[in-house]
Amino acid sequence: MNRRLVANGSRWAVAAPHAAASDAAAEVLRTGGNAIDAALAAAAMLTVVYPNQCSIGGDLLALVGTAGGDVRFVNSSGRAPRAVDVRSVAADHDVMPVQGALPVTVPGVVAGWAALASHWGTRPLASAIAPAAAAAREGVAVAPGLARDLQREQHILARDPGASAVFFTDGAVLSAGQTLHQPELARTLALIADHGPAAMYGGEVGASLVELLAGQGSAMTVADFAEHTVELAQAHGAMYDGVEYLSGAGNSQGLYFLQALKALEVVRADRGPVDPLSHDAGVVASVLGQAAADRDRYCADPAWSPSPIDELLSEAYVRRIAERATSGAPSLPLGQVKASGDTVAIVATDADGTWVSLIQSVFHCFGAALLDPATGIVLHNRGAAFALDPTSPNLLAGGKRPLHTLMPVLVREAGELVGAHGAMGGRAQPQVHTHIALHLAAGASLAAATAAPRWVLGPMEAGVTAGAGTVNAERDVPPSGVRAIERAGFIVEEIDSHDDGVGHGQLVRKVPGTGRPELVAATDPRADGAAVAG
Repeated sequence: MNRRLVANGSRWAVAAPHAAASDAAAEVLRTGGNAIDAALAAAAMLTVVYPNQCSIGGDLLALVGTAGGDVRFVNSSGRAPRAVDVRSVAADHDVMPVQGALPVTVPGVVAGWAALASHWGTRPLASAIAPAAAAAREGVAVAPGLARDLQREQHILARDPGASAVFFTDGAVLSAGQTLHQPELARTLALIADHGPAAMYGGEVGASLVELLAGQGSAMTVADFAEHTVELAQAHGAMYDGVEYLSGAGNSQGLYFLQALKALEVVRADRGPVDPLSHDAGVVASVLGQAAADRDRYCADPAWSPSPIDELLSEAYVRRIAERATSGAPSLPLGQVKASGDTVAIVATDADGTWVSLIQSVFHCFGAALLDPATGIVLHNRGAAFALDPTSPNLLAGGKRPLHTLMPVLVREAGELVGAHGAMGGRAQPQVHTHIALHLAAGASLAAATAAPRWVLGPMEAGVTAGAGTVNAERDVPPSGVRAIERAGFIVEEIDSHDDGVGHGQLVRKVPGTGRPELVAATDPRADGAAVAG
């Protein structure tokens, strides 16, 4: 696998967390496709080569920006079954289960692909899917990241007949370099290429998934699939040191990255540049902790519980966050990080000035740990983010979308789009984006910003409550940063350098060149990705 962590070009650039996906996107761009066509080719390939992190049985959120300046937030997150019996679920469980059929919501990936292709693509969706279908049919080498997750999750996967048939050979889980064959997934991808999203939402693919789920106690129906919709909304923004970062709101946690960034802009304006790896690390941790608390307090399906967006992003509100962070007041306790792959990000731009940040996910590693034998699809467990507490804005309800960790990001300077960022990291995605933004503002290169030591606080996943107040820091976080985090009231635990438990980022930016501006792509060394530019 040919890995290029950084690439420079003048016409187009792309980065994804697996080299095969980056190469699929680059081939599209080389042959005249646009950034959307390329991102879709990468997204389809990732469902084949990274089933631990994404699947056509998961969700998709994206930001798309065009040369004319329009930026749209694409939300293809799915809903809980209309007929879910909330009382019954609450009677049987203290919190939402994270595996099995109950946390499976309607998968939105395929509908999201179709919406992106129809609104902004220049090629049929089928052309993006074809290379992925061929790869699934012919087999792909197991990447190191997939191998680590297979090893870690093997006992869970072994309990599911579909997963054990695909990910095991001769009774042992596949290891790095072995060939992963997915003939059923290849057939499913071909059906979607031929019939479009109808194959999933009302067709035989969706019907097979519903049959599997119904057999395991889910209230999901074919009608639930058929009713799935993709929402197109305006993005929201926040400035940091003269650069505007854009993300989505609704049930996405992107709003809380923007809130934290606005609070850190207050700190920067008062005290100078903010360094997440030195004496400012405790302030950054406190700001992120407060934003995470607001996320858990407000972020939900706006049809049930609209977030007070204007208040949360107001100057008065973010200044209070900044003042609390710099006052030395005790930080809010948060749960321990559980490292796990769950999400992929694809970022791309083209010569026409189209920018895209596309994020798709199965939520937890291998999602619900259910693989439909008939279709080869790994099902996500996005419903694990629902609550069973009646006072929570994320209380489980039929037809409701859960709080969503996916949060695409675009970047604008002086009114012009100049960047696309994406990250894996579950609930820690706002933190990954914040680290990257702060490093870039301090003058770091894209490669340095993605590779820099990182720490994260709070649970990546739903259902993780142990170790309140713990921050997991890579071993090369400087001692001054560790001490600053501890002074802010957090317990710091050391993990390995370049551990994907602190998430991984993908970046494409337009930067000043010797003549015309240059495009630079960078991929995080914590994944198996590649950056390509032309």
